[in-house]
Amino acid sequence: MPSYEQILRSHTIVLPDGPIDGWIGINDGVIAALGYGDPNDADADQLDDLSDYVVLPGVIDTHVHIRYPGHPEREDFVTGSAAAAAGGVTTILEMPISVPPTWNVDLFEKRVDMAQGRTHVDIGFYAAGGYQAIPHIGQLAEAGAVGYKIFLHRPQKGREHEFEGLWAVETGHIVQVFEAIAKTGLKACVHAEDDELLHYAQERLEQQHRTDPLAHVEGHPLLAETLSVQRAIMIAKHTGARLSICHLSSGTGADLVRRAKADGVPVTAETCPHYLTRVDTDMNAYGAYAKINPPLRSQFEQDLLWAAIQDGTVDFIGSDHAPYTREEKERGRESIWAAPAGCPGLETTLPLLLNGVTAGRLAWTDLARLTASKAADEFGLASKGRIALGRDADFAVVEMTDTTIKAPTMQTKSRETALIYDGQPVAGRVAKTYVRGTLVYDDGHVIGDARHGKVLRSRRHQ
Repeated sequence: MPSYEQILRSHTIVLPDGPIDGWIGINDGVIAALGYGDPNDADADQLDDLSDYVVLPGVIDTHVHIRYPGHPEREDFVTGSAAAAAGGVTTILEMPISVPPTWNVDLFEKRVDMAQGRTHVDIGFYAAGGYQAIPHIGQLAEAGAVGYKIFLHRPQKGREHEFEGLWAVETGHIVQVFEAIAKTGLKACVHAEDDELLHYAQERLEQQHRTDPLAHVEGHPLLAETLSVQRAIMIAKHTGARLSICHLSSGTGADLVRRAKADGVPVTAETCPHYLTRVDTDMNAYGAYAKINPPLRSQFEQDLLWAAIQDGTVDFIGSDHAPYTREEKERGRESIWAAPAGCPGLETTLPLLLNGVTAGRLAWTDLARLTASKAADEFGLASKGRIALGRDADFAVVEMTDTTIKAPTMQTKSRETALIYDGQPVAGRVAKTYVRGTLVYDDGHVIGDARHGKVLRSRRHQ
């Protein structure tokens, strides 16, 4: 009789080809066996009965901002990873925007060291890939960066120190950046908004003395995204860089990605739950708490974006977890321009997407692809992303029961700014989270200390 350290039993285990009624055998934190029905012919030191739950592959969140060490009041690795665990996220891919940004190997390694022994879940790190970082791009790949983040517009005034080495605006500079990244084989992940058009739109609104919430939407027009997406696609086609469009906010932008894929361009697209569940006019109700870059779009664009998810144009969904303090967001009451852009999302992504499952917009396999398997494939996380033999035993266990999102109970330090979803009805909740076979979250409680998570490095790491 085969023996395992641990067996999980559930009536709904979401495998790549579809859900099964069966069991998972785990040894040394790795999936060692999969079976149908009850594990009558197997023995285990520990049997976890999850019969009433759905077992999904652990979420790989492709877009997370922790902010530490520059802004520990917003988040740190312990609280951010606790929020991840509460949201069924077993792997965080953390963006390089901090003080300082990780635009060279020394800064990258210091950031990795800060995370060691301080995370409940596994974590990988992007490196900055702007024009200033070009001499370091190859070395950052060898150091283990999972990809590169590039802003295609200048940083806003007052935040230049957070964006050092992160941006490229001139077309020639972007070409050079993409050429350097193409040599690494890693992904060039871009924030796609046209710098010149942003400057023009915001200057015009300032001349009109517009400080209301919707001025933020108009200051980041849809055309700014589509122009920038198309330019990035053309440069990727020219250079051979593996492009990813971060936090795509519109169906119109998704159509450009769809056409590029058909043309053979190596491009993927990420979107976020807020673009699928909130629209531009929600700015009137939530003000600065709904201020996000790129901004919320119209219902028409949201419908097109859902269509792009359903036809496979959109590859993965990341939270764009962007923590700030309530005091920072409250500055937007006087003028929307005074508040920072972003909202927390690590704990809400999976519950919100469960609404898409019950509405018939997503099958369980779609959800697993969008939140785990495609990201694992694209970012070279060979041990992650699927419930399959030899993969890490990373699971998000959800209970399908009507409930509501409650911001005050969140693990993130930024819970007071999670107002756009506070009280939101959802079709299910994250009940348990396993990282490499270890239970790190159980029915509202983070389990254990923040030493279980490990740092993941890309395949280029020596």
